[in-house]
Amino acid sequence: MLPVIIDPELCKADGLCVHVCPLSVLSVEENGQTPTVHPKKTKYCINCGHCMSVCPAGAITLSAFEGEQAVPFTQEELPSSTKVETLIKTRRSTRRFKKTTLSANEIGELIHTAAYAPSGHNAQTVSWTVLDSPEKVHELGEVVAEWMEEMVKQKNPLAKKLFLPGLVNAWKKGNDVICRNAPAAAIAWAPKLGITPQADTVIATNTLELTAHAKGYGTCWAGYIVLAAAYSQKVLDYLEIPDNHMAHGALFLGYQATKYRNIPARHKAAPEKIDGKFIFRARPNAH
Repeated sequence: MLPVIIDPELCKADGLCVHVCPLSVLSVEENGQTPTVHPKKTKYCINCGHCMSVCPAGAITLSAFEGEQAVPFTQEELPSSTKVETLIKTRRSTRRFKKTTLSANEIGELIHTAAYAPSGHNAQTVSWTVLDSPEKVHELGEVVAEWMEEMVKQKNPLAKKLFLPGLVNAWKKGNDVICRNAPAAAIAWAPKLGITPQADTVIATNTLELTAHAKGYGTCWAGYIVLAAAYSQKVLDYLEIPDNHMAHGALFLGYQATKYRNIPARHKAAPEKIDGKFIFRARPNAH
């Protein structure tokens, strides 16, 4: 079966799909004809959906998605640049959560949106493990704390660098500095080998984070979870992450127990021109 199906009765033969195809899978012999899949490039289709998105007639479907139709949208439906800017600027890391839980289905909706995040060659290899109860999140914290304690016992240089002795002591005293008593967590993972698996996972996690913020959920990047997963097979096993895969992104999720009301200051990067190039440094006088 061809990867791209074009309905000749709906097609306006405008050639837009041919122009936007990133790998030239579609071609047209003469103006006014319905485009076709180039016979030598059938296997190159990455199912990005550019052809579906650009077609004004809705004449295109992709075999990979079993004929699912594209969903039209208008520019009026898009948020203004000011609203997008406000969404980004008001995102905060939540470390105090309400006890209200989020269901796996609610988190699944966020994951579906995150599937639209860009990925290298549109590989879309990011999978997720979802913990939808504070008990499961706490169990994960126990496994991570065990790894931390082992690192301390081994006098691993990483233990001192990351203050793991203090974290272990706090955990044993009932102070959850690892999972922040979060009611839910979503851990993103992808194959170790691929085009850009680490970047894809981080971008997907960030997309989920912003989507969650827009829905009124609080999130916090679970850095200790990702760190432990890089070293501990027990953590990988608990998260059901297959062999030859790695977690590169993780978020705690829930409702914020603290309400944030203001946008804090940030350094404004000023351009510095060097040899015809503009350098925007992260902080003033940063070299």
